Amino acid sequence: MNVQLESAQHKEQIPSTEDLIARAEAMLPGLRERSEEAEKNRRLPDETVQELRNAGFHKIMQPRTFGGYELGIDTAAECIRTLAKGCGSTGWIANLFMIHNWQVSLFPMQAQEEYWAESEDQICSTVSFAPRSEMKEVEGGFRLSGQWKFSSGCDFASWFIIMKPNPTCLDWMLVPRKDLTIEDDWFVSGLCATGSKDLILNDVFVPEHRCLKMADLIAGTTPGGQAHGIPLARLPFSWPAVWGIPSALIGMASGMAEAVRQRLIGKKALFTGEQQVERAANQIKMTEALSDIQTAELVMRHRLGELMKWGEAGGPPSMVDAFASHRDAAYVARLMGKVGNNLSIMAGATSVYLNNPIQRFLRDINVGVTHVSLVWEEAAENYGRAIWELPMKGAAE
Repeated sequence: MNVQLESAQHKEQIPSTEDLIARAEAMLPGLRERSEEAEKNRRLPDETVQELRNAGFHKIMQPRTFGGYELGIDTAAECIRTLAKGCGSTGWIANLFMIHNWQVSLFPMQAQEEYWAESEDQICSTVSFAPRSEMKEVEGGFRLSGQWKFSSGCDFASWFIIMKPNPTCLDWMLVPRKDLTIEDDWFVSGLCATGSKDLILNDVFVPEHRCLKMADLIAGTTPGGQAHGIPLARLPFSWPAVWGIPSALIGMASGMAEAVRQRLIGKKALFTGEQQVERAANQIKMTEALSDIQTAELVMRHRLGELMKWGEAGGPPSMVDAFASHRDAAYVARLMGKVGNNLSIMAGATSVYLNNPIQRFLRDINVGVTHVSLVWEEAAENYGRAIWELPMKGAAE
């Protein structure tokens, strides 16, 4: 099938950001209802994934050449945040469905044509690292063997982005589902429904055109980004991509705050009989939580607005500005971790049961903030070094 021709002939109306947020809001009752089932099954329900597809969330950052909406990371983040209010794992996976299709759009065009050959509705998963793996360079490409971890949403993906196991360069490699197997080792304390299982590859051939060099990702010179002319692709990939998880964490904290607010209505203090909502301590704690959440939203929107402008301009005004964006992403994640733990204490002992959404949000948040991209100390140190114009660690002195 000629995907570009099909796209030109059947291009759907590009929805607005407001339309997409409204679609996410409409999903919230169902997400809340299915969140316990999703956690028990350690994967999203098929119904939830179909709703995500129907809403077109995976197309938000997908290039128009292949039937996508080609919207920005700002639109993606607002939809991720909204969905995570209903189910943390759904927000997490929706983020990846959006970001991964943008990742694919950075590969050489031949790889993209293969990826979208059968459908404009493809879903992709990634893996982050391989504790046991090997790679051989062969004529025309590479051969990969090993076991890679954390393939979130792998149950629904048709393609996978694998990090090339190289001690000095973690290039990306695009592999179809038929070339690998999934090992279910995802027995975890939070984000259970993300189904982030292991992938096993056994002497899999990856042609050269399905490889994307990390150097191009860092420099904003990817072949696909240049071919499509998408402004955001002019920036290092990690700058916009890092914001997907903080936006999900903001949504989880928002959903948790609402669950706690509802929980305390009509509830009395055990020893005094005082209505919990009448207690000044609870009023102050809830105010603090909502203030922190709203602050995080404002920081996120400001930074994403800056990133969109930097993409148009071809780069940030300074390295201090560049490192401030990652600093703020890590700070927002850290702040939402604090909010979640404070809310859980406020909610009381009856909120610890496994069927209670409050504890589910708490565990999802606490797992989410452990992501390697959001280590506060590293982000803060890099920003601190930029302030004094010191070389980044690892750079030539």
